[in-house]
Parts: sequence; C-alpha cells; structure tokens
Amino acid sequence: MKLTCEYSRFTCAAYLVAAILLVVCSILIAKGEDVLWINHNHTPFLDRFMVFVTQLGAGFLFLPLLIVLLFVRFRYAVLTVLVWIGHGVVCAILKRGVFGPVKRPAALLDNSLLYFVPDVDVHSFFSFPSGHTATIFCFAFLLSLLIKKRWATVGFLLIALSVGYSRIYLLQHFLIDVAWGAMIGVLFTYFVWSYFETAKLPTWMDRFIKINRDLSLRVTI
Repeated sequence: MKLTCEYSRFTCAAYLVAAILLVVCSILIAKGEDVLWINHNHTPFLDRFMVFVTQLGAGFLFLPLLIVLLFVRFRYAVLTVLVWIGHGVVCAILKRGVFGPVKRPAALLDNSLLYFVPDVDVHSFFSFPSGHTATIFCFAFLLSLLIKKRWATVGFLLIALSVGYSRIYLLQHFLIDVAWGAMIGVLFTYFVWSYFETAKLPTWMDRFIKINRDLSLRVTI
C-alpha cells in the first residue's frame, strides 16, 4: 500500500504532529522545569511501570519483528534492518560527535530537588538526543505502517510517548532530548519507508520464507 493512501496519511500525520508538539513544548517549557514537574509526580506504581516501559526503547523489539517479516516479504525485513541500524548511527553521531557530552538532569540540576527511582542507574552525560525515544518511535511508526490499522497507530504512538515520558521520569533526559529523539525517529523511518514504497527494488525483495507442511523452509514468491 502506497504512502498516498488514506491510512498512511493518517499514520504519518499522527506521528509527525506528535513529534512537532513535543518540540514546541520543549521550546515553551524551561529546561529543567519539565524534569522537576514530571519527576516530582511519582508513585510506587509509576516507578515500576516506568522502569518496565523504558526498556522498550532499548531496541531489542526489532529482532523478533525482523524474524517475522522474513515470512512476509524480504523488502520489509531489509527495511527493518535499515531503520534499526540507520537511526542508531544517526543518534550516535549526534550524541557522541556533534553535541558531545551534554549534561543530563542529574548532572545539571540540584540533586536535592530530584527523586531517584530505586535501583535505576542514572547517567550524567551524552543527553542529546534521546536514543531510547528515537528507537521506540522508529519501531512504533514502522509497525503502525506495516499493520495498517488505525488502532495500531494510536496504540503504538501512546507506547512511544510513554517511553519518552519514562526517560524524563527516570532522570535520563530533558524534554528537548526526548522531543528531538522522537523527531529523528519519525523522519528517519518516514524517508526510508517512502523510498522502499516508491523505488523499483530487485525482484528478490518480494520473496519470503514459507513453512511447508513437513515443517521444512523454502524461499518463495
């Protein structure tokens, strides 16, 4: 299904608007005030939930998705690999090379004003952009485009936003880090997906792995 279809327009608009709103909020809200407000609104339940949901931005979800897509179309599997590795390279270049050791909340704010979730290792540098946020937005956006259901778009977008929120709650990032992590994830995924949808790809890209009745595997068209 091409990006010109109604569903894809809805999905692209939803993720892009969410990323833009995050960037706008990061401009309007003073750096530090965002962290203090989110971090102060803590509960034991939120502690456990945020520790769990933040792990979804670690990137491991791409592996099972890649395996599944080998049985759908090789083009989608290759697309997944490019999105997975490519956005990571972009974030690493920005984080380590362009912006350098930008201080994270725990290194910049008065620690007496902060709530540290028990057993969470809080980092001090390389804050911009948020790699976890970029990763989950890449994954959620890509999966939403593949599933082609509005409920998937809304559901996965909420999960992505929850991961971004958790990065601030756990004192790992400021809102501006999360906002641009989301923007990187959305734009990178969009451009790679758009290329794969419009470019003339090799015929083997339309092949996939099929499981036969005797449980043997073969590549088919």
